[in-house]
This record gives sequence, C-alpha cells and structure tokens, in this order.
Amino acid sequence: MRLPHCILTAAILVFASTAHALPNMWTSGFGQGVTEYLITSPEKVVFNLNCTGNPDEQNILQHSVYLTLPDGTSVNSSNDGTEITVVIDNSQYQLPSFLGWRNGDNAWVSFINALAQAATFDVYVNDNKVGTFSPGLKNTQKELSDLSGCRTIHYSD
Repeated sequence: MRLPHCILTAAILVFASTAHALPNMWTSGFGQGVTEYLITSPEKVVFNLNCTGNPDEQNILQHSVYLTLPDGTSVNSSNDGTEITVVIDNSQYQLPSFLGWRNGDNAWVSFINALAQAATFDVYVNDNKVGTFSPGLKNTQKELSDLSGCRTIHYSD
C-alpha cells in the first residue's frame, strides 16, 4: 500500500515542478512512453519538445513540438497548416508535420542536434515570432544531454 502513495507523491511533485517552472530553464519528465523537455519564455510561451517511444502503425516515432501561447492557445508541429520554425544561431529549422520520410527525418534530426547546443533560440508560428528562449549553454547541455530518443525515428524492438 505504501508504494502507490510514493508513486502518487512523486507524480504530483513532477507535475508541480513542471507547472511552475522558472523562465528560461529546461525541465524534463517522462510518462507513458513519452519524454518531454519543457522551457518557458519570459513572454509565458511554453515550448514542449515531445519525444515518444510509442510508434505509429508504420513503426515511426512521431516526435513533435507543442507550444502553449500566453493566451492559452496550443499549437503542435504535427498539425497540418501550422508551421513552427525554430531559429538557432542564425539558422532556421522548420519542423516537419510528420516523420517517416527522408527530408522530414533529416530536418528533425538537424533541429534536435542544434537545439542540444542552443544557448538561445526564437520560435515562430506561421512566420510570426511568438517567443525567445535563453536557457544558456550550461543549462541546455545539462538538461538536454541525452536526446538520443528524440533522434531515433524508426522504432525497433
């Protein structure tokens, strides 16, 4: 009986720490086969890098980015018609709406590799800047030190 209480307490603490995260500091969490890396901008935009271990019907791991805007609106890189572009070190990374095709997979991995070394980055939705994130290189390298699950596109047992 004690173990479920410990699990519940741990889950509440993880949720609480994520819900009230400091601006420009990466946090992460894992649940139900999904690892999330979150950061909040001073403008109150939440950037959620969502790396799944749950494959789709074609054994593709459909990783994505979710954004929560200050007005509560949510956008997802997996939505057709929504273009999310991340600018890192004067290079732009347009996030693919789905993975499992060569150009999309290459674009995703390039984005992940750049993000893992980003001291600052800007995010655009449909060509409109929605936020600037400045975690600093030390925080990024510490919290995003193992993004191997985000780089893997094709699921294997």
